[in-house]
Amino acid sequence: MTDTNITLAMMTEGWQTYQRELSKALAPLSPEQLALRAAPHLRSIGELARHSIAARAGWYHDVLHEGDDAFDALSYWNSPGSPIRSASEIVNGLALTWQVIQEALARYTPTDLQVVFEYELNGQTHMYTRGWVVWHVIEHDLHHGGEIGYSLGMHGRQAPDI
Repeated sequence: MTDTNITLAMMTEGWQTYQRELSKALAPLSPEQLALRAAPHLRSIGELARHSIAARAGWYHDVLHEGDDAFDALSYWNSPGSPIRSASEIVNGLALTWQVIQEALARYTPTDLQVVFEYELNGQTHMYTRGWVVWHVIEHDLHHGGEIGYSLGMHGRQAPDI
């Protein structure tokens, strides 16, 4: 195994632990608790979780072409008018997106991480390496997971144990 594969395997293991702890913190929440916000103008805990799920699915499906149509449907969980989800639905959405991500990461080689993908958004073409997308989704998860943890803690709930 190359150094890059060892590093990616270590990052995947850490991300999986993060995924598990985030899911444990979200699983027992009631609809009222999922609606809690750190401030009135910020996303609720449930909105943050749905946003993270949608971003995972969007980047991995739309840009990296991973997953099937059911996986792609998760990328719309953040769309205006999308339904509110229960804690069990959110935990399931995290598990479904994690499964596709984990399977992809297990397959990627150092050469795969250097492959460039074109993605058109709002009439502009963007170029991303697969490795950049992997990192971006990790940093996105960490950012919004931190918001979830902060929101949970400020409302007296157990934050993810990470």
